[in-house]
Amino acid sequence: MKIINHLSFRFLLVFCAILFGGINLSFAQVNLPSVNPDRIVLNLTVDPTTSVAVTWRTDTTVQSSVCELQPASTSRLNKEETKSFSALTTKVKHAYDKEPTITVNQHSVVLKGLKPGAKYVYRVGVENHWSEWFQFQTSEDSKRDFSFIYFGDPQLDLKSQWSRVVRAAYQYEPNCRFMLYAGDIINRAGRDIEWYEWFAAGSYIFATVPQIMTPGNHDYNDLVPGLHWNTQFTQPTNGPADLDGTCFFIDYPNLRLISIDSASGSELEDENGYELTVQKAWLDSVLRTNTKEWVVVTTHLPFYSTKDTRDNPQLRKHFQPILEKYKVDLVLTGHDHSYGRGRASDNLNSKPPIVYVVSVSGPKLYPTGTKSWMEFKGGNLELFQKISISQNGLTYQSVTPNGELFDEFRLQRKKDGAKKFIEMNPLVPKQK
Repeated sequence: MKIINHLSFRFLLVFCAILFGGINLSFAQVNLPSVNPDRIVLNLTVDPTTSVAVTWRTDTTVQSSVCELQPASTSRLNKEETKSFSALTTKVKHAYDKEPTITVNQHSVVLKGLKPGAKYVYRVGVENHWSEWFQFQTSEDSKRDFSFIYFGDPQLDLKSQWSRVVRAAYQYEPNCRFMLYAGDIINRAGRDIEWYEWFAAGSYIFATVPQIMTPGNHDYNDLVPGLHWNTQFTQPTNGPADLDGTCFFIDYPNLRLISIDSASGSELEDENGYELTVQKAWLDSVLRTNTKEWVVVTTHLPFYSTKDTRDNPQLRKHFQPILEKYKVDLVLTGHDHSYGRGRASDNLNSKPPIVYVVSVSGPKLYPTGTKSWMEFKGGNLELFQKISISQNGLTYQSVTPNGELFDEFRLQRKKDGAKKFIEMNPLVPKQK
């Protein structure tokens, strides 16, 4: 009898372990939303001197949410100085393959009427369910020096491996004004668990440093950006129709930054397609009306590939003449998962040629090829780039996650407005 009771007791323990283990497993689904706001992210607006966009998510029990804002001070927060901004709330259902469907409420607000160059603190949520207070700074309206960080494709192992890259970049330049991505933020568009990993990797950084992203082919699904793209981010909508949040420009403050969506239209494969033709006309108009001293273009597909078996001649054919016509300074891209940079042109009479860069920040790495356009290259390297802009100079640094300087050059403006390229990498042979 004792043996039977003992076996029954052991069976009961095993049964309970299985039962409660299964329950705990379901509650341990890490990408589930709750009443507490998460995935809080800043995005730059068309006018970053007086406004900034904030986006966050909750579960669907939170029908409305607000953002509280006040000027940053050297003392404790003063409730009397707090302004409240009601958010636009959108219910979104994310389904991917056989994984559990995630239903969330996305909340978004554009904070307007801010002072140029001022520091503010904000929090988001509802009563009893607030985020912590985050601090950010608006852009100055004068031509002051500033820097930003540029990442090639993060894409894979975002929480486990890419996290060290974004954190190293923030540690290397904690005063960076924004972070720029050249596409393929995640690997499979629409997969919420991958976005969970991206937000986990950046944590509070994304809530304090504005993020700017152009989409890559992995951010697209069935010829449209994944549902997360325009619901969990609030990017400018000053580009062509139907390309909101993917093709746009931002002025900050003596820089015009332009995002071309080269992932649209199945990577712009139709030379007469809407996505290519409308972006060409738009790009020409944006550059023609530019009054900023520096112009940087970002897009996912490289104009010049680092991989011997890849090439994107349609980009050069249709967009390079426009970039050269208006003397664009720098083009930042991804896609090839290796590093290369060089001054190049299909037009041998183009002087000075534009500097093109291909880079990768995530752990999906390839060796670099042998193409002659590259003045400096590197394969199987995770990198981030710090780009510093002043009134008469642009300094570019490519850095490894352990803080070692890998590549460096400078673009210098002369008094007559002409541009001079200064090689600062001692490993690059001096040109005769």
